[in-house]
Amino acid sequence: MSKLPFISSVDYRFYMEKIHNSFKILLVFLIAVSFNACSSRATNENSLNTKGPTPSIRLTKSTAQTEISVMQFNVENLFDAEHDIGTEDYTNLPLSEKNKPEIQKFCSEIKIPFYKQECFEKDWNNDAIKFKLSQLAKTIKYIEDGSGADIILFEEVENIKILNRLADEELQGLGYQTRVLIEGPDTRGIDPALISKFPLSRKPLLHIIPYQDSDPERLKSAFKSRGILEVHLELPNGKELTVMVGHFPSQANPTEWRGQAVQFLKNKMLEYEAQGRAVIAGGDFNIVEEEEQASNYLSKELSQAGGISHLVGCEHCQGTHNHKGQWSFLDILVFGNNIERAGLELIPDSIEVVKAPHHMKKNGTPLRFDLQKREGVADHFPLYSRLKIKK
Repeated sequence: MSKLPFISSVDYRFYMEKIHNSFKILLVFLIAVSFNACSSRATNENSLNTKGPTPSIRLTKSTAQTEISVMQFNVENLFDAEHDIGTEDYTNLPLSEKNKPEIQKFCSEIKIPFYKQECFEKDWNNDAIKFKLSQLAKTIKYIEDGSGADIILFEEVENIKILNRLADEELQGLGYQTRVLIEGPDTRGIDPALISKFPLSRKPLLHIIPYQDSDPERLKSAFKSRGILEVHLELPNGKELTVMVGHFPSQANPTEWRGQAVQFLKNKMLEYEAQGRAVIAGGDFNIVEEEEQASNYLSKELSQAGGISHLVGCEHCQGTHNHKGQWSFLDILVFGNNIERAGLELIPDSIEVVKAPHHMKKNGTPLRFDLQKREGVADHFPLYSRLKIKK
C-alpha cells in the first residue's frame, strides 16, 4: 500500500485556507446567481402579470433616441375652475359659484341622485385642480424613470388652458413642447387632446364623425359627441407621423354609434395609408368586452387598418377599465399598417397597462380621483408602448 504524502502543519493551514477561500468564492457566486434570477423573475412578473394588485414596473426605454414611446390616457374630468360658454361644465366649478340661478337650475334637473348631489356640492377650486394635476403627473412620470412618454393621447380634457397647466406646472422640464386641443361639440365640454416632445409638422384638425340614426332627436345627441383629433408630428429621424385621438360615445348610447365611429376611423386610416402616410391612432373607444365579443368592432373591423394594442401585445394584461368586476380594453392604440414609412417598428413586448401604486385599489382595479379622501387619479389605467425608430 502506498504511503500518504507528508503534510506539515504550515502546509496544512495553507491548503485549508485555499479550500476555505475557494468555498467562499463559490458561495458568493451562487448567492449572486440566485439573487439575479429572483430579481429577473420579479421584474417579469411586475411587467407582465396584471392579474393582481401588483403595480406595473417603472417602464424604461433606451436613453439614446433609438425608440419613441406612446401613452393613451383617459384622465377623467380634467376641468379648470371657470365656466366655458356653451358647455355644461357646472359640476366642475367652485362652490362659491354654485349659488347662481342657472347653475342651481341645471343641477336640480339632473335625474341621477349621485350626480345631482355632486353638481350641488362639489367644490372644484384651484386647490382641487392642483391636486388633480399632481396625481395625473405622478402617473405620467411613473414610467421611463420620471421622464414620461414622448407622445401622450388624452381624453376628457376641457380646454387648452388646463392642458397647458398640466404641461407647464406638473410636467415642467420634460420637454412637452407640443400641446394640442381643438374645441369640439361635446355638451359637457370635454375633448380629446395630445402633448408631445416632438414638434408639429403641419396644422392639426378635428374630424366630426358623420353619425346616422333613424331617430332625428337621438341623432342630434350623436352630433354633440367628441370628434377625432388629428395631429402631425416630426420625428427625430425627420419623418412624419400622423396621430389620431378618439373618444367614442359612451355605453349609454347605441352600440351602432360606436360601430360607425370605428368605421370612420378605419376608413380614414386606410385612406392615409394609401397616400403613404404613417398613422397611429388611439383613445377611449368605450367598447366593453361583451360588446366586442358580439360585434368584433376591434378584432375584425379596426384591425384592418393596423395592429390593435392588446391583440398584438400586452399578453398578460386584463384591461384598462373595470366595471363591476368586468375588465375591458376601453383604451387602445392602433399601430397603422404603414408605420414603417416613418421608420417605426412596434415592440410588441413593450405594450403595457400602467398600474401605478397611487392609481390602484387593493384589488388591482383603477382608483378614481377622490378630492375628499385626497387619493386616486382616474377610472382608467393608461396604456403604454414603444417603437423602434430608424433613420
